[in-house]
Amino acid sequence: MSVLFLASTALAASTAAGPAPEPAPMVRIAELEIDPAQLDAYKRLLAEEQEASVRLEPGVLMLHSVALVERPTSVRLLEVYASRAAYEAHIRSPHFLSYKSATERMVRSLRLIQTQPILLCAKSKGAAGGPVTCL
Repeated sequence: MSVLFLASTALAASTAAGPAPEPAPMVRIAELEIDPAQLDAYKRLLAEEQEASVRLEPGVLMLHSVALVERPTSVRLLEVYASRAAYEAHIRSPHFLSYKSATERMVRSLRLIQTQPILLCAKSKGAAGGPVTCL
């Protein structure tokens, strides 16, 4: 059997099976406790990092941050990446590394919680509406 025959047979088999499935999104929650004296500075740096990540990195699908009403130094992040590889690229990005360095002494504790996404839906234009996209 020729190498050319084997290669064409393998190509036909992979084409017949259809395209490879897309990787599942990676979703996690980060729970942070921030030094109260540095909360405003932390929130500014976090906002800059979130915006840059979503704008510059195709694999960062969404980053949401909230503070607990009764404990404003308790910050929660919902992070959604296209894949584990997208997350790995994100934590090596210059803007993320800058954020980590700048906030190192502001963050009193950090807990990362892995999740299993069930359904993630958003309006394409936020409060203005638009088509809904679900992952």
